[in-house]
Amino acid sequence: MFLRDNTVFVPVQDPNLSMVKTPMPTQAPEDRVKNYDEVALGYTPDMAAEESARCLKCPGRYCSVSCPAHTPTTEFIAQVRAGDYQAAYELISEKNALPAITGRVCAQEKQCELNCTRGIRGESVSIGRLEAFVADWHAEHGKPLPCAEPNGIPVAVAGSGPAGMACADDLSRKGFAVTLFEAKDFMGGIPVYGIPGFVLPNAVVERKLDELRRQGVETKTGVKVGTDITVAELCEKFKAVFVATGASKPVLPKIPGEDLPGVYTANDYLTAANVDGAPIAGKNVVVLGGGNTAVDAARCALRAGSESVTIVYRRSREEMPARREEIDRALEEGVTLALMAAPSEFTAEGGKLSSLVCRKTEFTGLDYPGGRRGVQATKETVVFPADVAVLALGFTAEPIPGLKTNDKGCIIVDKQTLAASEDNTYAGGDAVTGAYTLVHAMADGKKAAAIIAAQLS
Repeated sequence: MFLRDNTVFVPVQDPNLSMVKTPMPTQAPEDRVKNYDEVALGYTPDMAAEESARCLKCPGRYCSVSCPAHTPTTEFIAQVRAGDYQAAYELISEKNALPAITGRVCAQEKQCELNCTRGIRGESVSIGRLEAFVADWHAEHGKPLPCAEPNGIPVAVAGSGPAGMACADDLSRKGFAVTLFEAKDFMGGIPVYGIPGFVLPNAVVERKLDELRRQGVETKTGVKVGTDITVAELCEKFKAVFVATGASKPVLPKIPGEDLPGVYTANDYLTAANVDGAPIAGKNVVVLGGGNTAVDAARCALRAGSESVTIVYRRSREEMPARREEIDRALEEGVTLALMAAPSEFTAEGGKLSSLVCRKTEFTGLDYPGGRRGVQATKETVVFPADVAVLALGFTAEPIPGLKTNDKGCIIVDKQTLAASEDNTYAGGDAVTGAYTLVHAMADGKKAAAIIAAQLS
C-alpha cells in the first residue's frame, strides 16, 4: 500500500485492534528506482499513535526478551502513545545506542516482532518503525542525553561500525576520552559502505557520528589496526582497547570463472554505489545470495540502469535470510528471483562474462536439528545471461595481528568479559562472531563499554 501526498490518514481510537500494521508511506516503485532517496517516508505522529495503540503491554514482554539488546519495548511504545517522545527515546537509549539505524535495518521480524503477541493472530506491532520514528523525532526536537564530566582516561575503539559506535557512545557519555579508529576513508562501517541510502541514508549514520564528536570522541580514518598501528602500540597509549573491526572478507563460490571481468564482490559493488557514487550497470545482472546484502545489490543494479536483475538463491523464498519487507520492495521495483538454483560456472565470450550456469537444487533433510532444510544439486541445469555478476554469499572476519583468532579468523574472547588475548584488550561484534546481525554487534559494543568502564573506574 502506498500512501500518496493526497491520502488522508485518520487514526482510530485506542485500543487499535487492527490485524495489520499501520502502513508505512513509501515512494512509489516507479519513482524510487530512479533515485537513492530513502524508500520509507517515515511515520507521522498520528501514524505512530495509531501503531503504538496496537501494543497489548504484555506482562511477559516477549518482544524485549527476544531483542538481542533487550530494548524496553513495551515501555517506550507506551510513551509514544502518550506523546512523550523524549521519554521514549531515553528508554530506548538505555539499551540501544543506534535506534535510528536499528529501526530501519534490524531484522525485527526474526527478533522482537517474532514473539509479539499481536502476531499470533495478524501482524505484530511494528516495533522497528516506531523506534525509527522516535529516533528521527529526537534528532529534530529532542534534548541530548546527559554526559558525565570528562575523566581524561583514554580508551581506543577500533572499527566505526555498529559495535564501535555503540561502545564509543557509552564510554564518552561516561566521561572517557575515546578515540575511534577506522581503516577506511569514511567513518560508519557497514552501515555506510554496505547498506544503500534508499534503505539507510548515510545522513542518518553521520548524524550519530556528529553526536559522538560533540560528546568528545576523536575520530581517525585511514588507520588499520593491526597493520598501520599494532594492538600492542594501542595498549601503550590507551588504558583499554576495544576491537570491533567487523567481518568484511567476502565468501566466494569457488566455481570456474569467478575471476572474470564483470564479476564483483558485494563489497566492491556496494561501495561503488554507496560511497564512490559510481554504480555499476549491466544489461543482465545476476546476484548470488539470499541475504540483505544480495537484495541491496540487486536494487542498486536497478537504480544504475540495468535492464534485468536476477537474484539467484539455492533455497526457496521462505528460506531467504533477507528481510521480508526488503524482498517485497525489490520485487515491486522489478527484481526477479531465481530460486532453487546453485551456481556452478561463469562462462565468457571475448574474455568477458557472458552467463551464469546453475544446477537446479532440491531439498533434503535439515542441515541440523532445528536448522534450515538442506539442499542438493540435481543434474538439471539453467543458464542466466549475465554481463555483470555480484557475489553476495556472506562475509568472514579477517584476523587481527597480535590477537588470537580461531580457524575462521574470528577473535577469541572470554564470553563473559569480552577480554581478548592481549591485556586490557576487548573485542566484540562480527570480529568475534563472524557476520551476524547489526543489533547483536551494537549490544556487544554496549556490553564492552560497561565492562571497560567498570575496569577503569
